[in-house]
Amino acid sequence: MIDSKQPEYLLTIVQHTYCADCMWVKGKITDVYHASGIVRGEDSKHWRVQILSPPWDREARKAEFPSRFETLDVPALKLEAAGRLILATQDASLITDVLVQLKWMLINRRTNAQIEHELLAFAKDWKPQPSSETCVVVG
Repeated sequence: MIDSKQPEYLLTIVQHTYCADCMWVKGKITDVYHASGIVRGEDSKHWRVQILSPPWDREARKAEFPSRFETLDVPALKLEAAGRLILATQDASLITDVLVQLKWMLINRRTNAQIEHELLAFAKDWKPQPSSETCVVVG
């Protein structure tokens, strides 16, 4: 039986599966997906990951793109808890860095509440770093 007091956390990642320029972020998405499978007690039962690959065509994308983003651009990442938006970004560099942090948090068995708190602090203090691992295609 699932504890109804704990909110459901939903991590949504939007990324084209067929964008060769985004190879590096795809690896980090895979890492977070795998790390999400590490048992973290009851928190694991309230953590979900949703990876979406929207249509390449922007018009077709409108019907399928998740809500709460400013544009239809890919990549995109958001974390919600019980429908409450915690973090949303379409900045490819920030997404890459959030995924690296999130993988570490999951591997180290942080609770969902700790992940929320630490990701918010990380995003608030985040400064972009030059990197060749970011998507250059805005699509």
